[in-house]
Amino acid sequence: MIAFLQGVLTGKFPDRVELDVNGVGYEVFVSPKTLHAVPAVGQNVLLKTYLHVREDLFQLYGFLKDAEKQAFLLALTVSGVGPKAAMNILSTLAPEVFYQAVLHNDITALRSVPGIGQKTAQHLVLELKDKVAKLAGPGGETGEEGVFNAETKTIADSVQALMSLGYSAAESRRAVLSAVQGVGPKSTVEEVLRSSLKSIAAP
Repeated sequence: MIAFLQGVLTGKFPDRVELDVNGVGYEVFVSPKTLHAVPAVGQNVLLKTYLHVREDLFQLYGFLKDAEKQAFLLALTVSGVGPKAAMNILSTLAPEVFYQAVLHNDITALRSVPGIGQKTAQHLVLELKDKVAKLAGPGGETGEEGVFNAETKTIADSVQALMSLGYSAAESRRAVLSAVQGVGPKSTVEEVLRSSLKSIAAP
């Protein structure tokens, strides 16, 4: 297993990057978010990696954060989910948003991922809920690199705030998860709520 690669970025393409590691060129598939976040060509970068092996096919997938790689690997354990679908999940949902969708049976959020239909979304919930709950631990949070942190608390608090305004749990979760994609998971509860209420009010 290749845990990570560190080298000079020599090329950026729509779905992958090329990395020069001590004179050896590696092709690494990445999500659009990672592609946007990596430095410019010619700069040094470290990518956490996963090597996918299938018969005569060897493909490397890269991530900037351990949390992204962890979410990718969890998604791969689900029947019907391959590397492409797992990467689509990361491209659409931040890891903490993905976990919230699994824990709360939010099929609508999961189906917003390209290539994820009703059946696969249901498998994601059924097969991952216990694993995600265990990762969260009894307190619902882990350390800085864990699954649940202050970012997911913002999501939970925002959902509760919308429910206190009279919206249903499902409607509140959908609005908050959608808002987080726009304003970012590190936003405050107030910022998430403003965006959520705008999306609910929109025709």
